[in-house]
Amino acid sequence: MALQHDDRLRALTHQDADFWADLVDNVLIVAITDSEGVITYVNDRFCEISQYSREELVGSTHRIVNSGYHDADFFRDLYRTIKAGQLWRGNICNRAKDGSLYWVATTIIPKIDRQGTITGYVASRFEITELMNTRDRLCELAETDTLTGLLNRGGFNTALADEIARCREPGMTAHPALAMFDLDGFKQINDVHGHHAGDIVLRAIASRLIELTHPDDPVSRLGGDEFAVILHRTLEDVSLERYMDRLQAILERPIDIETVTVSVAGSIGAVLLDGTDTMEDVQKNADMAMYAAKRAGGKQSQMFTKNLRERAQARVSILSEARCGVERNQFEVYYQPIVNCNTMEVDQIEALLRWQHPERGLLAAEDFSDVFTDAGLAQAMGPRMIEAFRRDVCMWNEKGQPPRQLAINLSRMDLIRDDYQRELEESLRRFNMSPDSFVLEVTEAMLHGRRAEQGIRNLRELARAGFRIALDNFGKGITVLNHLRELPFSQVKIDQSMVANIVGNPDACMVLSSLIDMGQGFNMEVTVEGVENREQFELVKALKPERIQGFFVSSALSSLDILKLPRHFEGVTL
Repeated sequence: MALQHDDRLRALTHQDADFWADLVDNVLIVAITDSEGVITYVNDRFCEISQYSREELVGSTHRIVNSGYHDADFFRDLYRTIKAGQLWRGNICNRAKDGSLYWVATTIIPKIDRQGTITGYVASRFEITELMNTRDRLCELAETDTLTGLLNRGGFNTALADEIARCREPGMTAHPALAMFDLDGFKQINDVHGHHAGDIVLRAIASRLIELTHPDDPVSRLGGDEFAVILHRTLEDVSLERYMDRLQAILERPIDIETVTVSVAGSIGAVLLDGTDTMEDVQKNADMAMYAAKRAGGKQSQMFTKNLRERAQARVSILSEARCGVERNQFEVYYQPIVNCNTMEVDQIEALLRWQHPERGLLAAEDFSDVFTDAGLAQAMGPRMIEAFRRDVCMWNEKGQPPRQLAINLSRMDLIRDDYQRELEESLRRFNMSPDSFVLEVTEAMLHGRRAEQGIRNLRELARAGFRIALDNFGKGITVLNHLRELPFSQVKIDQSMVANIVGNPDACMVLSSLIDMGQGFNMEVTVEGVENREQFELVKALKPERIQGFFVSSALSSLDILKLPRHFEGVTL
């Protein structure tokens, strides 16, 4: 091959050699070095693009244009190849004298003498800066959310993987963190004001996140109204707890949308990164913390802990067992009698689900409350409860029991499901039952947080269909008076905590009396829950609510035990 090249060169005339030399100098960036890499020759194009003079370059090495972009492994591979006498090709980012970066597609050819010794190297290059910049822009666009300018999910995954890898490096002492949240109330803004308004909200939240977070820390919009922040440099100046407090505050700041002002909030989940978990586990842990914050009422932050993971694993286990339990008819409906204070008759009974667990025995609803947060299980249990009640009503009618209203506790999943009312009405039609035979109980907490507007809309539709609606646990927490005035409640149930200390406590009696008066002032029938002894019963009855419920009246009974109820309550536990 070398002889063929020699023959070609000998065939060139002087004019041919000048032509090819001019072509090379006009197109290529050329440098020649000795075997140690010291530059012995550069052409004008090299001087032009590097901005160094020939005098500055000759006698130096290529370190003079090293940009620091490539790591040691890159150059180790390059030198290993050319010192083995092999040609090397690749793209190199160099730094010009003024500090600007430029890219060159490079071919390095070892010069080998007749004895096979490498005497130097010839590097020929052509500039590809614009091509590489275009590539970088396309890569950036591929990892950027076009609406907010933040990283998208792909960019976030790359950044998180890099951060976890850094955590595994020796000497890492400070733990970075991942914080994730989505926006409570965002869907309502989209529904009421349109997607344009939703876009304005998302861009506003993105801007606030950027202002709050160190520029070196990745900020991402994962999709929809879900955001994530990887915190490293930020935590050098502020604690994670303080950052999350500030984050909560900026999320709740009002946002102006043309002629209206809207507000959102967030439930924030955070997890420390120590390099021991995989990227998938880290995201699951942050998600777990975020949903724990939501279940706690929202508008707060929650750190991931091992205890949280154990609770989540227990929840997965109980849900799995519950699905089997539904298939095997292990769930039963029990009924707690509610006495009417005017007639002293039991005119309502509250349906309470019980689980005949094969290992743990009969469980009350509070022992498997996570079941009611699962959409599939909630959907499966509703019709079964109605069917069980229908069978029990038929039996009671045959035995001469008087008709009674059935109070049913709705779960949050029931309330926000658009098809819940349709399924409920279909069940009633199939069993020839009337909606006004049912009292649907909801709590104040169900009227707030994510998808609250949808739940309120469904509540109004249920009332229009003829169902009676009751506000349960009244007095336990904060109740929005507008809800009492504007929502279709026909009944209110005062929480048992309002009864616990009324005996010998005039102040507690006055508070309870005020709550009864308030409910009746809104034209609602009032039930007082949690009455457990005669002293409480007599005090509550004197305050003249419509109904009383509690263990002094009766505990929850099976359908057969309901048959033993006397027609009138005589002040003795049923």
